[in-house]
Amino acid sequence: MLFEHGEQAGELFVVAERVDGGLFDHRLERRIPLRCHRRRIADPSRGVRSPIPEDGWVGSVDEFEGLRREVKRLRAENARLSRLLELRGQDTAPAPEQLSAPVAAPGLVTMASPVADKLALFADRFRARVDVYAVRWENTRTGAAGWMPAVAGGWRRGMDRRGAAYLPRTLEVVAAHLVGDVFMGLYPLLPGNTCHFVVADFDGPTAMLDALAYVKAARASAVPAALEISQSGRGAHVWIFFAGVVPATTARAVGTALLHEAMVLRGSMDLRSYDRLFPNQDVLPEGGFGNLIAAPLQGRRRRDGLTTFLDLGTLEPYEDQWAFLSTLDRLSPSDAERIARQAKRATTGADVASMSRSAATRVHPALPSVVHAEAGAGLSLDVAQLTPAALAAFKHAAAMANPKFYELQRLRKSTWDTPRFIRGYDLTLDDRLVLPRGLRHTIAAIVEHAGSRLAVTDGRNPGREIDAPFTAELTTKQSTAVGALLAHDDGVLVAPPGSGKTVMACAVIAERGRPCRRTCGRWRAPRSSLSG
Repeated sequence: MLFEHGEQAGELFVVAERVDGGLFDHRLERRIPLRCHRRRIADPSRGVRSPIPEDGWVGSVDEFEGLRREVKRLRAENARLSRLLELRGQDTAPAPEQLSAPVAAPGLVTMASPVADKLALFADRFRARVDVYAVRWENTRTGAAGWMPAVAGGWRRGMDRRGAAYLPRTLEVVAAHLVGDVFMGLYPLLPGNTCHFVVADFDGPTAMLDALAYVKAARASAVPAALEISQSGRGAHVWIFFAGVVPATTARAVGTALLHEAMVLRGSMDLRSYDRLFPNQDVLPEGGFGNLIAAPLQGRRRRDGLTTFLDLGTLEPYEDQWAFLSTLDRLSPSDAERIARQAKRATTGADVASMSRSAATRVHPALPSVVHAEAGAGLSLDVAQLTPAALAAFKHAAAMANPKFYELQRLRKSTWDTPRFIRGYDLTLDDRLVLPRGLRHTIAAIVEHAGSRLAVTDGRNPGREIDAPFTAELTTKQSTAVGALLAHDDGVLVAPPGSGKTVMACAVIAERGRPCRRTCGRWRAPRSSLSG
C-alpha cells in the first residue's frame, strides 16, 4: 500500500494506491479529501506519517495506521451518504436498495479493500451450495456453450453422473471467477429447501424494461433489489438478498408477487417470466441440485461492463461494485414472510374477474369508452387500445395452471422446461392480442367492470349449411349441457373424461346445421354413426 499526501484549499489529501495485480479492480487509485479539524501541517514536505498533532509534529507508526483507518472510514462514509442522498437535485429520500451501513464482518468493502475482504463479501452475499458449483463451457469451433457441474478430472464421454466426484465451491474457485479464469454458476437451493436469495431472470429484446418494472414493484414493497446485466448483455437479473435463510417457498412467493405486480405495471411482459425465478423449485429435486444461476462479477466479462450491477439512474455499472454490494440492504426473513403472506395470488382463467390496480404507481390510465375486438378463429384485440393492467388481466384470463408442473414438483422431480402456466393467448407481429373465442364473455365482464364496453365485430366464416341428423340418444345430463350450449352463440364446454363430450358436440352440430372446423381422426367413424 503506497501513500502520498498534499494540501489544497485548507484540506489534506491522501492518495492511496493499492497494488494487487489488477486482478479484482482496475481503478485502484483514489484521491480522497480529508478535512482536518483543529489540525495543521507544519511542514508538508516532511510527509504524512500520522494524524497531525496540534503542535504540528508528526507522530508514530501506530498513529499513521490510525490515519489510514480514518481515511478508509471517511471515504466509505462519503460513498455511503452520496448514494443514500443522491444529491443531484432529485428526491433525497434513501432508496430501498440502499438502506443500511454494513456492521457485520467484513464490514464496508470497496475497490481498495484487501482481496480477502472482497472474497468474504462475495461469499456472504452469494450464499449458495458450497459442496458443488457449475462451470460454463464454450466450444469455439461450433459456438456451442452451456453449463455443467464441476467434477474432479472434468467430464468424460460416457461418465455416470451418479459416481462423479463433484468439486466444492471454495474461496479459490471464487477468486478464479472474479479474475476471469472460470465462469462460476451457483446452485441457490440448499438442502432443506431453503435459500439466501431469489433472482428474477429476464431475456429477450425487452429484458431491461421488464427488469426495471420488477425493480419498481420491489421498491413499492420496500424490497431492496439489485439490477445486474447478464453476461450476454441482452438479459438482466434482479437479485433480492435475505438477511437470513428463508424457505424456498417463501422466497419464490416474494418473487412471484413482484412479478405479478410488474406485469400489471408493464402489460407486455410474458407469463413465461414466472418460470425464470431462481431457485426454480420449492423443493430440491430428488438426486439433483436444482437450477443454477450465473454468478455476477465474472472478471473477463466485467472488463466489458457485463455481469455487473447497474445504477438505476444511468443504467451504467456502479463505479465501485464492492461498495454497492457492501451497502446493499437485505430483506429480513420476517419481512419476506409478511410479503409472501400478503401477496395477491396469481389468478388465471375464470378466476380473473377484474383488472388489478398496482400499488407501485400513481399512474392508472383508463380504458377507452369502447374496446373493439374481432371474433374470428379467436378473439382479436389491438394492443394499442389496452392499458398495461388490461393486457396483463387478459393474458392471465387466457392461461391456466399447468398440472404437470405441480405434479413434478410434488414428486420432487425437475420442473425444467415445464411451464408453470399454460398460455392460451398469442401476440401477432402486427401487435394484436389473440385470445380463445370462448373468453369473449369473460373479457366483456372485465371491460365492463372497468367502466367500458366491449364491441365485438363478427369476422367468422359461417360456412355452408349441412343436413346432419342426430340419431343417438342423449342422457339427461348430456341434454342439459347441450341445451345450455345452444342458448349461446359461443362458449366452452367443460366436462370430465367419459362424459360424452364428442356426442354432445355432434348434437350441437346437427342442431345448428353447420360443420365443425376441426375433426379428430380417432372420432370420425363413431361420429358418422351418430349422425345417420
